Amino acid sequence: LGSKSWYLLPSSVAVARFCCNCTICMAPATSAVVATVALAAPLAGALEQQGADIAGPAFLVADVVAAAPGPVRILSQAPQHITGVLAENQRPPSRSLQQLGHGGLARWALTVPLVGLLARSVARRRRGPAERRHSLHSRVGLKSLESEYNLPSKLAVVATALKSLPNDRLRYQQLMAMASKLKPMAKELKTPDKKVPGCLSTVHVHATLESDGTITWQGDSDALISKGLVALLVNGLSGCTAEEIVAVQPEFIKASGITASLTPGRNNGFYNMFKLMTRQAEELAGASSDEAPKGQSAAIAAEDKLPDMRIYNTMARSKEPLNPSEPGIVNMYVCGVTVYDLCHLGHARIMVFFDVVARYLRQRGYKVNYVRNVTDIDDKIIKRSQEAGEPAEELARRMEQEMQRDAASLGCEPPTHEPRVSDSMPEITSMVSTLEEKQHAYSAKSEETGGLDVYFRVRSFPSYGRLSRCSLEGNQAGARVGIDTVKEAPEDFALWKSAKIGEPAWESPWGAGRPGWHIECSAMAKKLLGDTLDIHGGGPDLMFPHHENELAQSEAANGKPYVKTWMHCAAVRSKGDEKMSKSLGNFVTIRDALERHDGETIRFYFLSSQYRQPLLYSEDGLAQAHERLLRLYTSLRGAPLSDEDAQCAGAPADPKAWQRFHEAMSNDFDMVGAVAAMTDVSRQLLQLQQAAEDSAQLVSALAAQLRTMGAVLGILQRNPDEVLRGGGGGAADADDDFEARVDALVAERASARKAKDFARADAIKAELTELGVVLEDASSGTTWRIGALVS
Repeated sequence: LGSKSWYLLPSSVAVARFCCNCTICMAPATSAVVATVALAAPLAGALEQQGADIAGPAFLVADVVAAAPGPVRILSQAPQHITGVLAENQRPPSRSLQQLGHGGLARWALTVPLVGLLARSVARRRRGPAERRHSLHSRVGLKSLESEYNLPSKLAVVATALKSLPNDRLRYQQLMAMASKLKPMAKELKTPDKKVPGCLSTVHVHATLESDGTITWQGDSDALISKGLVALLVNGLSGCTAEEIVAVQPEFIKASGITASLTPGRNNGFYNMFKLMTRQAEELAGASSDEAPKGQSAAIAAEDKLPDMRIYNTMARSKEPLNPSEPGIVNMYVCGVTVYDLCHLGHARIMVFFDVVARYLRQRGYKVNYVRNVTDIDDKIIKRSQEAGEPAEELARRMEQEMQRDAASLGCEPPTHEPRVSDSMPEITSMVSTLEEKQHAYSAKSEETGGLDVYFRVRSFPSYGRLSRCSLEGNQAGARVGIDTVKEAPEDFALWKSAKIGEPAWESPWGAGRPGWHIECSAMAKKLLGDTLDIHGGGPDLMFPHHENELAQSEAANGKPYVKTWMHCAAVRSKGDEKMSKSLGNFVTIRDALERHDGETIRFYFLSSQYRQPLLYSEDGLAQAHERLLRLYTSLRGAPLSDEDAQCAGAPADPKAWQRFHEAMSNDFDMVGAVAAMTDVSRQLLQLQQAAEDSAQLVSALAAQLRTMGAVLGILQRNPDEVLRGGGGGAADADDDFEARVDALVAERASARKAKDFARADAIKAELTELGVVLEDASSGTTWRIGALVS
């Protein structure tokens, strides 16, 4: 045995150990004397420092792995020269230990008095006959777990040891013990992009890339059982490379027997946690694999050739091929929200659309660096904070949290980065200084504050106006904003504003002040994505002046093209065909809409229209979207819901619909066409539900394909029965009493129809319709779901 390796013999967690320098053998047939030798070895001190119960049944394999000074290896059986020593008088003599190559350390270990240690060991390791039989006969295939699920050895050791336990209670205890030893996660690391979606508890994980190419993990949860699962992955995957982490198959959790003691919600949360960790590992390593990202459809990666991606570029006013600066990587910046009030449906449409853009590009195999900023410094924020008597920073933080909550309710995944203006002052002042040095900017004394303001010299940038097609020659001074007499020209815009009394301010080369609106995005985009962006997105109202000014100052400062593709998602218009905006006071907040409709319905409402066309807000339109969404969920009723079945592995069940879906999404993200292709698959499923022949295999394949399509759009990932009975924004809350009442009426109607009392059957159906319940009769019986609101 090598002096720098640790060897574990699989058996049971509750076993005696033999330890010599850096060798551990776990063998149930060994005596308590051998465990006593283990206590005397250097490992004992390391384990006891970690709080391990090294002589009792609560002994953790994870503790051994954590204490090991070298790599852990797994033995299928004990080496003969060790088992021979153990069999001889049940005690390894000093001479035999020296023969193993660790003479000095072995002699030191055996000088420790064994009598007291033996008494302690025997007392603490006493077990009943059932446990002893389990230890003698339980054998777990460590190698099979490691090879079948591509597990790193540390993770394989712990998972196999947990599997070897006789019942869920002991597994639960081990998870609790792991949770208690999980190192605290720094509060500042618990950001929205590190939060695991779809968990019943709040779970965060964070990855750090080390100099040797391995990854160290941190994690935390506010629930103890989830914290145990966090500890399992954090400890088991720390020290692995990104490639090793991506190769792990999360289904090992079932094979290890752990999920038997967990609820379905937390089980789903485990898979979501693993997917987030895989994504973080890939992003850290900068890997751009040819296959689709982990946890997504393998069928997309298996396609011989997807349609070429073409995107409408606002600059060219035409569709152009997607041509990223770096092959396999798309850097996308989207202008975020000014956080002074709750977000309205116009914000929601932009959030949902660019979330779909990021999802689909990732499905095509791209690594997407998605940045959406948070404007937390602005005149509107300052004014609102003064009106409310609340510090501007506190108002901005509170509204930022509400914005993130609204985005999550719409099913939007967190962006890769979500920078704040207030955290980007060094980058902002640096870019302003560069513009001033290059004579694209100048400072002037403010008539209002007496301090220095800095302005961008628009006419120093000859191509100004090419994005919005605006000409400076046609501008009328004072038509939109007041004329500032200190500026060289009316069209020049502020890069830095000198401080006013009572307003937030930061130090700069021009004195205390704060940035202008446009410079913030240029600085944050350069900081996180470089000089040239592949995609820059936002609302149409930002094209001028914000994006025009942003383009001018970025190219003037960096000397490189700023954006390859400009994308603008059209506004949501309110009654009277006005653009929905806070300034006009004609907006409907996301929070208001969520009181009448669930988030997935609102999301599907946006997916049902072309993103470059204005969308007229309509409650009737939302109700129709709700009915169409429920129809899709109805077709999934009774189909498998496991993670494996939800991924369309191999050839799609309906290749034509699959091709139409990708043709639509590749054609400037035609979500209307994509939903139409999904509807074709849904129609087939509904027809199969009505058919008498056994078609379970085809139903499963079509359902997997439909759910995979839905995952690209961020829909159809919930349990169909829960959605259809829960209402998803329908007329009734499907609590237990309501369900029992509906079930009773459905059963009574079935009896009436059987007795040919059609008048009573029709009366029951009318009563259920008034309750918002939709009945669906089939040869196999009648099912029900919640329909749209009844006027």
